[in-house]
Amino acid sequence: MTPEELALLLADSDVRQVFAAVTLGAATSTEILAAAGLTGQQAAPAIGKLLRAGLLRMDGPGRLALAGETLAGAAATAARRQEERAVADQPDPGLRGFVRGNVVVRLPEEDGARRTVLRHVAGQSFTPDERYDERIVTDRLRPWCTDGVLDAVTLRRLLVDAGLLNRSAGWYVLVASEEEPVGR
Repeated sequence: MTPEELALLLADSDVRQVFAAVTLGAATSTEILAAAGLTGQQAAPAIGKLLRAGLLRMDGPGRLALAGETLAGAAATAARRQEERAVADQPDPGLRGFVRGNVVVRLPEEDGARRTVLRHVAGQSFTPDERYDERIVTDRLRPWCTDGVLDAVTLRRLLVDAGLLNRSAGWYVLVASEEEPVGR
């Protein structure tokens, strides 16, 4: 079962009510009807759909149980797809979860990871030994902040505070170090 099939199945309120009742421990038709608050005419088709989909299984005569392996399979598929999207959005594992495309979506709390993200932004935005005025710096950083967690002014300050941009007499210069090469 795919995550989409699961979502479509559970979009039906009767199916969702039966599923919830069995998940919470109802096993017989009497228990399911009482817990779900449904009539037999409402619950029977819902039970049939859940059995055919593999979300419920027979657990003895007249007893139903949740088929956890089906849910686990849908969850594994969703997790795999999410990881594939994350890798496609950001192939560099050091930036994954923090930079999506060219937007900083989250700033790491740990100093080393934070420096990696800031170093990436600086290296992609500026050229070593080239001077930039404040307006140009802010304009170059603005795309990194589109629908992200930072604004361009804060990002500029973070780059200066991290020693990645040097500010002097109104001009900014990318600081390049041999230990931390700046990629472009």
